[in-house]
Amino acid sequence: MGSTAANQPVNGGYAMRLKQADLFWGLSPNLLKAIMDVATRHAFAAGTFVYQRDDPADFLYILMQGEVRLRFGDEGTVVFTIATLGEVFGWSSLIGRDRHTLSAFCSQPATVLKFERRRLTALIEKDPDSGVIFYRQLSQALGNRLLQIYDTVAECGDDPSGPAR
Repeated sequence: MGSTAANQPVNGGYAMRLKQADLFWGLSPNLLKAIMDVATRHAFAAGTFVYQRDDPADFLYILMQGEVRLRFGDEGTVVFTIATLGEVFGWSSLIGRDRHTLSAFCSQPATVLKFERRRLTALIEKDPDSGVIFYRQLSQALGNRLLQIYDTVAECGDDPSGPAR
């Protein structure tokens, strides 16, 4: 799509930052190492897409640097901005969806880690205790994102020109 460093292995610096990502906090060291071994690093230029709405949801992504805006389609409304180290996006791949519901647009240069769904799922299934932690962390991240979106919608609802309640 716009990736300039596809299929680069995760080096020590990125591996260390990956350990700090909320999604991986508390996983067994063996699982964390196996996950790092299957991750690939990708750099995207500003103005490019990591993925677009309706693309196959085959990968999970973690932001390592930059900013990615999730929006409806190519030109649609921004729903959420990913701008913090370790933030997860593309999670449709892990919740049984075949296609992305939003587009992931790089509003500035971004570096992400990319995880293929089948490989990641297979690793997690081999370590059920860590798998419970992983999916709990994923649920918490999704819940937090949903609450932030609720706050944004509520702020929009305060607009006096909006629909009456």
